[in-house]
Amino acid sequence: MNSVSNEAVSIIQILANLHEFVREPTLRKKLTEFYEFNDSEMRQTIFLALNAVSSIEPEKLTAVVTTWMKVLSEFDTPKIVLMLRLYCEEIYRDPQIINKLNIGSLIGAFLALNDSKREKFIICLKEAILTLPNANKFIQRIPGVALNVLKIS
Repeated sequence: MNSVSNEAVSIIQILANLHEFVREPTLRKKLTEFYEFNDSEMRQTIFLALNAVSSIEPEKLTAVVTTWMKVLSEFDTPKIVLMLRLYCEEIYRDPQIINKLNIGSLIGAFLALNDSKREKFIICLKEAILTLPNANKFIQRIPGVALNVLKIS
């Protein structure tokens, strides 16, 4: 792992150790800043985040991702779709990332959202997936348990 990847892991661990009332505004600020990045910076950020999450303890990952999803769901739909599309593109580009992710933590985070946030997230994720050149091939790479929870087939 290089120093930039180590920094990404450290940032996620710091966020995980924050109390929710501090983590939420911090993530809100970071997400707002993310949308000011150029395309290359956005992709680099997502690459680092995806590669860092496998180094995070499952409980801490669930806490961070739950807050991230809550905050992300407050943004306008086009911004959410953009974020999720970039994540999907990175996963599509390197399918081995799926094997590194703790799917249980991600599902736990998703299920911790209230119904309206979950529904908005599902709609945006489906839209993001449909923008991929090979959406069906991407869907085949997603673990079945995640597809069932996300209501994607």
